[in-house]
Amino acid sequence: MSTLHHTLLFFSVIVLYSLASLAFPGGGAWYESLTKPEGTPPDHVLKIVWFILHVLIAASVVIAVRRKQMNRELLLLYGINWFFHQLFTLLFYRLQLPFLAAVDTILILYSTWVLIRAIRPLDKIASSLLIPYLQWSVFAIYLAVSFCVLNL
Repeated sequence: MSTLHHTLLFFSVIVLYSLASLAFPGGGAWYESLTKPEGTPPDHVLKIVWFILHVLIAASVVIAVRRKQMNRELLLLYGINWFFHQLFTLLFYRLQLPFLAAVDTILILYSTWVLIRAIRPLDKIASSLLIPYLQWSVFAIYLAVSFCVLNL
């Protein structure tokens, strides 16, 4: 693959991971009416954090591809993680189902952990780039569960 292909792959992954937030931007009046947990970042901070995380995920994918480490198993694991990542926005913002969205955050955390574990023996840098996403997922679980408890 050429540098152009790697660059296109990098930006494609960013777009793919951003799809749900592009399709269902913000929470609107429903989200604004919710009691928010302590430490809930403002929307503009969330957008910056997610952009950085998407860049790190994309870099991880490109490194795995460049070093010819991407195989069917890794592709499937990235795909599963992507699916759960997209599902959260649909469940929480679009369908307004915070409990299911909270369950989904646990699946995001688990799928990220499995992905890191699978990549680690192949490429330490590619797996390390996903650690901030794993850490943010822990914070997302706190927020999602707190939203459920505070808004029963």
